Amino acid sequence: MSLFNIFERAKTNVFFKNVATLASGTIISQLVVIASSPLLTRLYTVESFGLLSLFTSYVVIFAVISTGRYELAVPLPTKDVDGRKIIQLIFGIGFISAIAYFILIFISKEILQLQTHFELLNHWWIYLAPLYIFFIALYSGLGYWYQRKKNYKKITLVNAFQVIITAVCSIVFGFLKIESGLILSLILGILFSIFYFLKEYVKENQIFSLQQVKEIGREFISFPKYMTVSDLSLTASQQIIPISFEHFFSTTVLGFYSMASRMIRIPNIVITNAIGNVFRNDAIDEIRSKGNCKDLYKSTFKKLILMSFPIYLLVFLLSPMLFSFFFGEEWFTAGVYARILSILLFFEFVASPLNSVFYIREKKKQFARLQFLNAIFGALGLYCGFYFWNSAIVSLMFFTGFSIIFNLIFLYFSFKYSEHV
Repeated sequence: MSLFNIFERAKTNVFFKNVATLASGTIISQLVVIASSPLLTRLYTVESFGLLSLFTSYVVIFAVISTGRYELAVPLPTKDVDGRKIIQLIFGIGFISAIAYFILIFISKEILQLQTHFELLNHWWIYLAPLYIFFIALYSGLGYWYQRKKNYKKITLVNAFQVIITAVCSIVFGFLKIESGLILSLILGILFSIFYFLKEYVKENQIFSLQQVKEIGREFISFPKYMTVSDLSLTASQQIIPISFEHFFSTTVLGFYSMASRMIRIPNIVITNAIGNVFRNDAIDEIRSKGNCKDLYKSTFKKLILMSFPIYLLVFLLSPMLFSFFFGEEWFTAGVYARILSILLFFEFVASPLNSVFYIREKKKQFARLQFLNAIFGALGLYCGFYFWNSAIVSLMFFTGFSIIFNLIFLYFSFKYSEHV
C-alpha cells in the first residue's frame, strides 16, 4: 500500500479525523511553547521555572480533590440534562474547595508561619492558588461537556487559545521584569479560556435545584469514592518529582527538571490526550453495542506503539545536545534529565490513553489501588537516589524504573477489562 493510500484512508477514518481535530490545536499550542521557550529562558531565571513547577505541582494535586473527579462522569449519562447537572455539581464543589484552600493557606502562612518548611509560602502569589484551582475545576468540567457533545473543534480552539495567551503574557511580563510573570500568565491563560468555553455553554444553561444536584451526585458517587484516590495517587506520582527535587536538592535543580519536563512531554500532550479522549468515547459506544472493546483496544495499542517509538528514540539520542543549542549551555543538565524521562514517557504514551477502560468498566477501585502503589514506589525511588547517592539523576532513574513496571501492569489489566468485566 502506497503512502498516498494510507493518507487517503486516514482522511476517511472517523477515529483519525477526531484525533487529528483534537491534536491540531494542541500541536499549534505546543509549537508556541517551543518557539517561546528559548526567549523565556533568557527572560527568566532557572529558579523562576523551578517556582512555576512547584506552584503547578501543589495546585494540580489539590485540584484533583476540587471536582471529586465528577468531570469523568459527564460523558456517561444518556441524557444531556444529567450531564449539565454534573457540571453544576462540579462548579459547586470547586467553589467550596477554593474557599477551604484559601483558609488553609492563610493559617499556614500568617498564623503557623510555615514559610521555612514550604517555599511557596514566602511569596504573595500563593494566595492566587485557590483561584487557579477553582478555574481548573471549571475548565475541566466544561472540557468534558464538549467531549460529550463531540465538539472537538471547540476543545481544540480553547486549548490553543489558553497556551497562546499564557505564552504572550509570559513574554510581556518577562520584558517588564515581573518575577512572578510565569505564574500570573498561567492564571490569565486559563481564565480567558473559561470565558471562551462559557460563551456557548450558558446559552442553553439550566439552573437545577440542590436536590437534583445531590441526586446526580449520589448516582455517580463512585467517582469521588474511588477515582479521587486513584487520580490523586496518579497526580502525586507525577508531581512528586518536582516537590521532592525542591525539598531534597534545590530550586535550581527543580528548574532544570521543569524545563526538561516542559519540552519532553510535548508528544504526550499533543497526541495521547487527543487519542485518549476519542478512544474513551468510541470505547463507550462499542461496549454498548458489542459488550466489549477489545478490537478497538488492539488497534489503538498498535497505533500508539508505532507513533511513540521513533519520537522517543530521537529524544533519547539528541536531547542533551538540543537543550544546550536552543536554551544555552547552562541548560545541558535539563537535556540529561530529558533523556531519562524519554524512556518513561514512551511507556506512558502507550498506557495512558488506554487507561480509560478502567473508568468505563467501573474498575475504579482497582485502578485506585494500582495508582496508589505507583505513587508510593515512585516516592521510594526518589528518596533512595537522594539518601544513598545524593543525586537527582539517580533519583530520576529509580523513579523511571518503578513507573515503567506499573505502566506495564496498567496495560495488562486494561486489556483484560477491554475483553470482559
